[in-house]
Amino acid sequence: MKHNFRTIILALFFAPCVGLADPASEAQTIIRTPDIAVSGTYDLPCRPATLDSLLRRPALLGRLWAAYGFAPVYRVREQGGGLHVEDPTGIVGEVALAEQTGNRWVFLGDGALNHRLAPAFRGKVALVLTVAPKGAFASARLEMFVRTESRTLGLLAWSAFPLIRGRIENRMSANLRDVGTILRDVSVAPQQTVSRLSGEDAAAFTRMFLSSGK
Repeated sequence: MKHNFRTIILALFFAPCVGLADPASEAQTIIRTPDIAVSGTYDLPCRPATLDSLLRRPALLGRLWAAYGFAPVYRVREQGGGLHVEDPTGIVGEVALAEQTGNRWVFLGDGALNHRLAPAFRGKVALVLTVAPKGAFASARLEMFVRTESRTLGLLAWSAFPLIRGRIENRMSANLRDVGTILRDVSVAPQQTVSRLSGEDAAAFTRMFLSSGK
């Protein structure tokens, strides 16, 4: 039971906002009054411009993630102005860019966890990514702010957070490490990287990273 409880709470933090009247305002509300907040700074083996290009095409990054076989196995498709995301833990939701100013990106997610111990467990998340140059590469600060739909669940998440903070940070670090592998290969071996893609994904990658002058 303890393991399942932790799985439920942990999964909430990655629940992937499409259809909102004012996504930027909604994201700022979550940032100001989260149930849980966690952050980390990560070095990435690419130029900031490379990361910037993929942030503008997050579906392509999602397809590369799948092509590399990284876990969890996120299923990503474009929907409306954002993405529909599913993963094996039972998370289903939408994620979209809420705001972008210079090197600061704010993504807003609205999702549900379909788990036998917590059916229709809903929450929203604001992800703030700030990218800066660090030598020849990039440094990224990721801040995650989570707010549950239910105040009771919000109190539960807040109370449980000290027990699971390490697990959340480990998952963030593991995901960013795998993203770093993709970014490194995009930077130093784009021909091999594009061979993992097909159709419009391969064409988009070629335009972004293999066209003359890139």
